[in-house]
Amino acid sequence: MNATCGFRGLSLTSKKLFAGLAFAGILAPAVLTASGAAAQSVDDLIAKHIAARGGMAAIKAINTLKMTGSMRPGGFDVHLTYDETIARPGSVRINATLQNLTLVQSYDGKDGWQIQPFQGRKDPEALSSDDTKSLQEEADFEGPLIDAKAKGATLDYLGSVDIDGAPTWAIRASLKNGDQMTYYLDPVAMLTVRIETRQITRGAETLTDTDFGDYEKVNGVYFPFEIASGPKGATDLQRITYDTVVANTPVDASAFARPAAPPSPPKSAGAKP
Repeated sequence: MNATCGFRGLSLTSKKLFAGLAFAGILAPAVLTASGAAAQSVDDLIAKHIAARGGMAAIKAINTLKMTGSMRPGGFDVHLTYDETIARPGSVRINATLQNLTLVQSYDGKDGWQIQPFQGRKDPEALSSDDTKSLQEEADFEGPLIDAKAKGATLDYLGSVDIDGAPTWAIRASLKNGDQMTYYLDPVAMLTVRIETRQITRGAETLTDTDFGDYEKVNGVYFPFEIASGPKGATDLQRITYDTVVANTPVDASAFARPAAPPSPPKSAGAKP
């Protein structure tokens, strides 16, 4: 789950960094670039991961998610009120509020847009295709390990990798949009403990680590309630803590659409055209 929030010139992204943009797949065959035995291992691991999350039927039964909580940007001793809404087939909206100013990032299934009041921009503005990629990824709360073939993802099993001194199973998903997301699964719980995301944004490579914890069941599916993210190797991380996660609340599609810019104020009498 991903977009870009700006706070006093700093960019942040939801599950990934609101930087470069953290929140795509169309139909294309998925390729397992491993031997037959390794390919079977990928299938087996993903099946166990899906079962651990709650099973495919429970996951597919969720059509919307509304998450509320708080966010502390990395490097800032402030907490913003945070809420995020995701709806199938691929829309997301993120709001982060501090002192009556609300930063917005949204993707309506086609276009990405934002409002950046902390940078002095209070009107909605379009996001570039590069900056929209993370929102597209964020809008897929299932993640690319589920229905990889339909999403055009290529999966590679990377074996056992230590994360902070503990073993994990690593699976790299190469997305159709050019991003790579490496999932590190706890070998016992089979839930995601970290995602490493590699993106090319405006010609430059960025690596972001996102750690997940405090999993709780929502409508029979496990979701993380604690998320920490930052550039690979960073220690001062952006942290999101959810107080509530609610599934299948009705959501109006207009919530994701870019609002029209306010009309220009009328010119004063006698002003030159």
